[in-house]
Amino acid sequence: MCGIISVLSLKTKIANCLFSSLERLEYRGYDSAGIAYIGIDAKLHRVRSIGTIDNLKRAARELSIEGYIGVGHTRWATHGKVTEVNAHPHICKGVAIVHNGIVENYQELKKELLKSGYTFESETDTEVIAKLVASYIDNGIDFQSAFKHAISEISGTFAIVAIYEGAPHLLLGVKKGSPMAIGFSKDNQNFYIASDAVALSTLVENVTYLEEGDFVIAEKRDTLTYKVLDNLWSETSRKSVPNRVSLHDVEKNGYETFMLKEIFEEPKVIRLTFDKFEYNLNTSKHKSISIIACGTSYYAGLLAKYWVEEALKIRVDVEIASEFRYRDPLLSADTACIFISQSGETIDTLSALRLVKSRGYKVIALVNVESSSIAREADFVIKTEAGIEIGVASTKAFVAQILSMLMLCTDRNSLAITEIETSVRTVLNMEKKFIDAARKIMSSNSLFYIGRGPSYPVALEGALKMKELSYIPAEGYPAGEIKHGPIAIVDEDVYTVVIAPLDKYFEKTISNAQEILARNGKILLLTTEGAKNLSYDFRENENVDCIFLPQLSNPVHQPFCLVTAIHLLAYHTSKLMGYDVDKPRNLAKSVTVE
Repeated sequence: MCGIISVLSLKTKIANCLFSSLERLEYRGYDSAGIAYIGIDAKLHRVRSIGTIDNLKRAARELSIEGYIGVGHTRWATHGKVTEVNAHPHICKGVAIVHNGIVENYQELKKELLKSGYTFESETDTEVIAKLVASYIDNGIDFQSAFKHAISEISGTFAIVAIYEGAPHLLLGVKKGSPMAIGFSKDNQNFYIASDAVALSTLVENVTYLEEGDFVIAEKRDTLTYKVLDNLWSETSRKSVPNRVSLHDVEKNGYETFMLKEIFEEPKVIRLTFDKFEYNLNTSKHKSISIIACGTSYYAGLLAKYWVEEALKIRVDVEIASEFRYRDPLLSADTACIFISQSGETIDTLSALRLVKSRGYKVIALVNVESSSIAREADFVIKTEAGIEIGVASTKAFVAQILSMLMLCTDRNSLAITEIETSVRTVLNMEKKFIDAARKIMSSNSLFYIGRGPSYPVALEGALKMKELSYIPAEGYPAGEIKHGPIAIVDEDVYTVVIAPLDKYFEKTISNAQEILARNGKILLLTTEGAKNLSYDFRENENVDCIFLPQLSNPVHQPFCLVTAIHLLAYHTSKLMGYDVDKPRNLAKSVTVE
């Protein structure tokens, strides 16, 4: 969601640190941005803009941005519209605040502050924090203590960084629920607090991830020093680890977009995940499995349900994390609870994990970031090997997730991994076919994606990617369900992507496709080479286009080709429509607010 970068420096040239880090945070998704710094004139300065970081740079071009301390922010709107006045940093009487998260009790706090004579200019919850800190300073309390008192009054999940004109030597931060990372520059001339290691790539060699409830206090005297305090305000230590985010990870490396680069990395991710997979599920101990996740990760769980139940003959329930945590879920000691998240910071999934742990159950995390909150709080971790994913719409991470879930229930030696990897590369080499298909789909009013068996979760993933990237309303359905209501809206302006590899479900799925054709719907059939001899009448229908994908020897492995195909289709539809594929509107990469 929102991205934070802050710097305390022994040098005055901090502009590049702030702007370059904000650009690296763009992948999280944002609609406005801003910076605040205490200049060499000892005054607090602020500049904000809606839109891109380039817009912010243009707004700041009249400023020299010289100083020893500064904060920057990319905002994903929660409270209040996308306006400059709602953009961060928020300031009050020399206090500047940047914030990722939600202040759940901000209305109550705001009422009290209004009674005390404070006025508000924005619609945000964050402005309350700045006013609250300032109110304590107005009562004669020093900045550090004022920050502590203010945080103790706030309810919600958040990462907050604060600076104060009256204490230009102090940089303060706190983590509760939302991620926060800290580190020194290689020459020890700069100290940083940021949302994640991506913001600090090329800036720090080692990074420290704060734990739940941690405060960080950085101070500039002749040198830079910092200390971490736990939620009881006692000094503690946190482990520093190498920052493995490289320049290669955060650059496009010749591709037009990050998303296209990441789709073309899917074969490599398949090989890496296979080579490094190390977890064994104890089926004698676990009699059932609950998979808890959100969004794309939830669809990975749905696909895994087909594989695991067939291979291991144990029940698998797949739960939407944001719903799971608000029920009274029935669990047993012999249920394996697996939490799937690309970032490992998804707040709904993290909250569901904490609910399960609070009841005394062991949990397994399937994550792409070993240092994430979900990984740190889980009892066992399965690490996917997707690497840094910058594009907001997840692609290669989804491939790593489904391969990891397949490996949980499959003998390693029975996986034809070379065939899977080679077949996905073949799909990538068919890119022009997806561009041609996208040209037809892009004019549709709405889209259906349908499939049966394991192709149904693939249909859900395809529909999600299409609406995320092209903004065309798209819905995924089990093919057999299309006649139970959705077919009512089928007409000549509705396109249906039929996902039907040649498997035991094929004939039934084609029958459902025929029902759509009978109502003048248009169809793109994603099938496999083994289906090239399907009905002449169907193939020659003017409303049908076919793309034939590689036929894998084991039908269980077929979804990998299908997933790459639907990723390419959504990507090229969006590109042809002229949209920003890497940063689709309204979306965030890491969802850290409820």
